[in-house]
Amino acid sequence: MQAVGNTFIKLSSITLLALSVNLVGCQTFKNLTGGKDVDAVVTAEKSEQAYYNDAIAQIDKGRYTQAIEDLTNLRTFYPTGQYAEQSLLDMMYAQYASGKYETAAASAEQFIRLYPFNPQVSYAYYVRGVANMQGSSEGLKLFKLNQAERDTAYYRIAFANFQELLNKYPNSPYAPDAAQRMTFIYNQFAESEMSAANWYIEREAYVAAVNRAKWVFQYYPLSESVPDAIAVLAYSHEKLGLTDLANEYKTLLQINYPNMLSADGRVKLNTKRERSLVNKLTFGQLSRFDKDTSVSTANYSGATKTQVIRNATQLRLPSDNAANAANTAAPISTSPLRLTDDNRRVRLGAVENDSIDMTDSN
Repeated sequence: MQAVGNTFIKLSSITLLALSVNLVGCQTFKNLTGGKDVDAVVTAEKSEQAYYNDAIAQIDKGRYTQAIEDLTNLRTFYPTGQYAEQSLLDMMYAQYASGKYETAAASAEQFIRLYPFNPQVSYAYYVRGVANMQGSSEGLKLFKLNQAERDTAYYRIAFANFQELLNKYPNSPYAPDAAQRMTFIYNQFAESEMSAANWYIEREAYVAAVNRAKWVFQYYPLSESVPDAIAVLAYSHEKLGLTDLANEYKTLLQINYPNMLSADGRVKLNTKRERSLVNKLTFGQLSRFDKDTSVSTANYSGATKTQVIRNATQLRLPSDNAANAANTAAPISTSPLRLTDDNRRVRLGAVENDSIDMTDSN
């Protein structure tokens, strides 16, 4: 019976302790454990309207850290208030503007998950893509990653983000700029292959250069790098002594891209690539969402917004497994690219796997 009594006393003590914690509430929780006198529950210092007005004023002044703090407090103390959804839109912009790209992408992802039926959800899809396109400067410093490696990983994520935006909201005011960014990323991947091809040519590794150029035809047939790929194929085959193949690629150049051949028939290799930087500067500027204004538009170089979107929806990136295979040298194909019936376009599907026994140290 004594044990039962002791158990009852212990249970009573625990119950009283729990009640005392509940009664103390936001006053002195740490006093019960011998800690400092710190409130366990923090109350809002301002009204929801005041938090929001102050945050927007800070954004307008470029004080993004303070704005993020006010918006965070607003969502903490008024999670179901009238500004809860709008504040998250403003927060992702402030995070992006302050260079916190991963955090901005996470906030955009949170908005998409919590408010999928919000009329402005396409802005969150857009911000997510733009933020991922910037990549992680923090991660780059922390892990000492190569810039190109960082861009490849985050560009692939951003491409998928923009692709989802175009599929779900093709009429969004952010769709045209997202489409142009998709086109830029697509061309960047193709240019990366051509940069590797040129690197191999400089080191007289012509088999590897051929493989890189053929990779562009197979996986980036709509890219701006196609003419350069044909030039590399013509030049490299000529250097390898495969004159017939080289001449057929030169014929493709003469018909489709005559400016890439000199008067005496020599191939002009394009080793300086500045086009992508220029294209990147034409993107629209990410601005704070405002239902009364539209996104800052980009320069579409003569193409209509509808055309830009339609063209972007046709683009595809190779899978990660296929991308890894690009780093493995393959034998040279003995089948050149063919011309279509009108002799004006390259038939990209004609890259064969029939090969001759030529290997490369890479």
